[in-house]
This record gives sequence, C-alpha cells and structure tokens, in this order.
Amino acid sequence: MTGGALDQTVIPLHPLDLSIILAYIVLTFCIGLYFSRRASRSTEEFFVSGRSLPWWIVGTSMVATTFAADTPLAVSGLVAKGGIFNNWLWWYWGIGGLCAAFLFARLWNRTGVTTDAELIELRYDGRAATGLRCYKAIWFGLFQNVLVIAWVMRAMAKIVSTLMGWDDETLLLGMHADVAVVLFLFMLTVAYTILSGLWGVVATDVVQFCIAMAGSIYLACAAWSRIGGLENLREKITAQGYDTTEVLRIIPEPTSLGTLTPFTEFLVLICVLWWADAGVDGRGYIAQRLLAAKNERHSMLAYLWYATAHICLRPWPWIVVGLCGMAFFGAQTDPERLYPMVMVEVLPAGIFGIMLASFLAAFMSTIDTQINWGASILITDVYKRFVRRRSTEREYVLASRVVILILALFGAAVSFLVWDVAEAWKKYISVTAGVGAVHIARWYWWRINAFSEIAAFATALVLTILFEALAKTYPSQELLRFPYSTALTVLVSLPVWITVTFLTRPVSNDHLLRFYRKVRPGGRGWRRVAGDIEGFHLDGPRAATFGSILLGIVLIFTVLIGTGQLILGKTLQGAMLLGVGGLAGVLLLALLAARGSTASPPASSAHHPTKPGSPVPPQRDEEHSVK
Repeated sequence: MTGGALDQTVIPLHPLDLSIILAYIVLTFCIGLYFSRRASRSTEEFFVSGRSLPWWIVGTSMVATTFAADTPLAVSGLVAKGGIFNNWLWWYWGIGGLCAAFLFARLWNRTGVTTDAELIELRYDGRAATGLRCYKAIWFGLFQNVLVIAWVMRAMAKIVSTLMGWDDETLLLGMHADVAVVLFLFMLTVAYTILSGLWGVVATDVVQFCIAMAGSIYLACAAWSRIGGLENLREKITAQGYDTTEVLRIIPEPTSLGTLTPFTEFLVLICVLWWADAGVDGRGYIAQRLLAAKNERHSMLAYLWYATAHICLRPWPWIVVGLCGMAFFGAQTDPERLYPMVMVEVLPAGIFGIMLASFLAAFMSTIDTQINWGASILITDVYKRFVRRRSTEREYVLASRVVILILALFGAAVSFLVWDVAEAWKKYISVTAGVGAVHIARWYWWRINAFSEIAAFATALVLTILFEALAKTYPSQELLRFPYSTALTVLVSLPVWITVTFLTRPVSNDHLLRFYRKVRPGGRGWRRVAGDIEGFHLDGPRAATFGSILLGIVLIFTVLIGTGQLILGKTLQGAMLLGVGGLAGVLLLALLAARGSTASPPASSAHHPTKPGSPVPPQRDEEHSVK
C-alpha cells in the first residue's frame, strides 16, 4: 500500500477493535444518562451547568470541542497543500485567545447571561438592540451552527470511508455506508445531548479529549517510526515530487511586501485577523463555557488553559501524520484523506480500534457542543424572549430538547453540500471579518451601540458576497481571495461602523450605568459615564494585565515553534525557543499568583455587594434579559 493511493477494499475490523469502539459508545451514553436528571431541573442547569464548573473542566471542554473530526484532516490537508506554515490559518488565533483570557473572560462571567446574544440587550437598549439580538440568535444559532455541524459530519464521513476502504458504491441499510455510520453516531450524540444538556457535554468532553489526544500522539509516533526518522522523511517527500524545503517551513520565507506570497498572507493573519475576527472576545460556545464557570477567576484560568492547549499541545501530532501521509502516498485528489490513510497504513489491531474511538470522541465532542449551544441561543434569545416570555422551566427544557433534534436534522441535511473543510473554515472567518473590532470596543467604550454592531455585520456579509463574485469574474486577482479579501473587508468595515456609531444616538445613561455596575469593565472608555462610581479607578485592565497577555503570547508561540524545530532536527533552535517559553511560563504563573488576591472581588463582595459601587451580582432578572 505504501507509495500509492489507498486500495478501495473493505477493511474488516478486528473483534478487539469492535469491542473497544462499543465500550466507548456505551460509556458515553451512560454519562448522558447519569446527568439527565440534573439537566432537567432548569434551563440554567441544561445550558450552563448551574454556573458551577471548575476551570480545568471548562477549559478542557473548550479544547475538546475544537478538536473535532474535521480538525486533523484539515491540518494534515493544509500541510499537503503547501507546507506546515499553512496552519497559520488557525494559529493566528492564539494572539486573540490570550487577549480574551485576560481582557474578556472575567467580564463574560460577571454578566450572568446565558448566551452571548443575550448580552446584546444587557449592553444596548432600544429596538435596534432587540433586532440585533434576534438576528444574532438566528444567524449564529441556526445558520452558522448548522454549517459547523455539516462540515464536521462531512469530515467524519471521509474518515469512515477511508478507514473502511469503502467507495461510493458501498451500501449499508440502503444508503452510502459511510453516511449510514456517521448518521448512527450523530443520532447517538444527539440522544445523550438531549438527555443531559451541558452537564453531559462537558463530562464526555473531558473523556473524549483524553482519548483523542492520546490517539493522535500514538499515531504520530507510529507513523514517524514507520518512515524511519527525519532524513527518510525528507527523501520520501522529495521522491513524491514535493519541494521539501517549502513543505517543512514553519514560518513562510520573508519576501518583498510588493508581491503577494505566503509571507504576506502570514502578515495579514497575525497583524489583522486576530483582532478583526468576530470571536476575539470569546463568543458562541466559548462564551457559554465561560458563563458556566463557578466564578470569574475560573473563567479566566479556563480560557488560558484552552488557548495554551489549543496552540501548543495539539498541532504537531497532526502535522507529523500529514507529513508522513505525503511520504507514504504522495499527492492526493483530496489531501484531507491523508490522515485516515496513515491510520490504515501503520496501526495494528486494538490500537486501530482505540484510534477510531478517538475520532468518534472528536466528532461527538464537537457535535454535542454545537447542538447544545445552538439550542441555548434559539431558546433563550428567540423562544423565551419573543414567543413564550413567561412559562415554566419544565416547558423550556422540553423545548430545548426539541430544538436540539431540529438542529441535528438541519445539520445532517446540509452535510451533503460541504466537501472541503479548510474552505469552509475560510468562509466562516470571512463572513464576520471586521466585527471583532466592535466586539472589543463594546466592552471598553461606552459610545458603542447596537447600530455599531449591525453596521459591522452588514458590511462584512455584503463584502464577502461581493468579493466571492468578483473573484470568479477576475480569477487572477489575488487580492480578491482569502485572506486578503478579509483584510479589505476590515479596512472598509472600520470606518463604516465608527461613522455609524457617531451618527446614531448613544445608549441611555441609565442603561449604561446598569451595565457598568454589573460588569465593571473599567478603563478610560467608561470614565465619562461611570467615573463617579466608587471604586472606578480600581476597575479595568492594568499594566499587569497587558504583561500577562505578552507573556502568554511568548509562551504559546515559542513552545509551538520550538517543538516543531526539535521535530524537524533543529535541536539548538528548538531548545532555545522552549527555554524562552519555559521562562515566560514561570513569569506568567508568578504574575498570576501575585494578582490572585487582588484580581477580582472576593466571592462575598462580588455576589453580595455591601456598598455603593460594588459589582451587582450576576443574577438573572427581567430588567436585563428582556428590556
């Protein structure tokens, strides 16, 4: 099989493999059953686990969710499409992730909302806020959520068909065999998510992350051993027709800024997109996890662990497998299949079953999060807000379970329309490019209003559609393609939403004060509104906050690149980078320890304020949720 395409013959699973997979499925479903009674108590239990989760569960759950079945395929495919440096398509997020950990995670936890869309009417007032909340609930909770479900299902179908050697003619229960298997796994995931809500999601996420991470590391080591080390890898990749020097670059080669090259794409990603991305402050299911943390310090530590593991811990096993896949099989029509092809090539019985179970874990950890989070938005921000404003918690939980099922059906249907996972990622980023700037500003500048966000979203959507059309008309114009098109979107979006902000009326002073007293964001951007509130000078980011962000960025990127240098044979450079990363980590821990007693109010004062100007407890009240 080595050196060519994977034979399309059915690969029977060893009884040991089947036993392992069955045991994993039974364990997952039992976890869902165990938490079903607790999740049924209320929508707060069902969607944010009663706001009682410790940081390590919250952070691991976030990492597990982003470790989906599509991720190893997309990462190994990016390597095969040009080189390791192509992974800056998602590594750039690490900068924004560290900023979010120290600037926004605590604030999310203080809001006391259930969804990020609910934040809209807490922060803004008027009909514009109501309309924006409804739009975001439907757009993110339904349309983008369904897209994510669809591409994860498509990736899992690729994995199953490749691992089992099935082609398009292989049928099971009257349908394509890979589709039948994925639908079975999908409905199993839907079942335990309906039963257990976020409790079951986070509990299974921890198990799934451990299995998936261990499996990917083992596969990388087995593939590397089969290749015979770095020199053999170089020789085999060269023999397959690749430019080895380019393939093994971690950072693209610097070039003249007058030409469009991988290096200029890299600059756009790390200089623009990290702050322009709509998720820079931690929206969506990330915000849901932060809201489920037991207090604001746990939410900050959870995000810090998530950012570190996301960038430092996970990438290199996938990249090594992608490189080995290129050496084994050469160019493929669909390079995203390289990852499962390597699994078939190197894994023995038993280990193969564990690895397949790890893919099931990755698949299920993402699906359960997406459908639970999507339901939380549609129930909290549409059903409870506009349809049934006063009803029993029992009804809301029942409606949540129905919505989960509906989202699942939509996602399964759309999965037949998605093929290239990496391209789906790019579309996902493009359609909200430039929104990140206004999401940052809404926390730290009083003047932002609902029209600011509306203008940013509308501009990004219109320009994405426009650039897509122009790129087809003028295919030679690289500026019309990702990531340059997103940079152009940001350049247009910024002046548009800033202008709209000053042309529209500000949020009422009373509303702003209620928001400020509850969240206490601080900073000069709030001085005009909240400068007279007692303790204002103690709120907001300080020098230590930005020092923590800088140390965190140094930590994750020196460890990321240093690990790669060691793997690629540059021992001295790798050791030096890891040394710098270790020092940054020690300094960061020392800084966090020093801030521990002063970073946030004690629990007693944070939740039971005793003096004017103390933070209002993050309680759910009608004034903030529906006004």
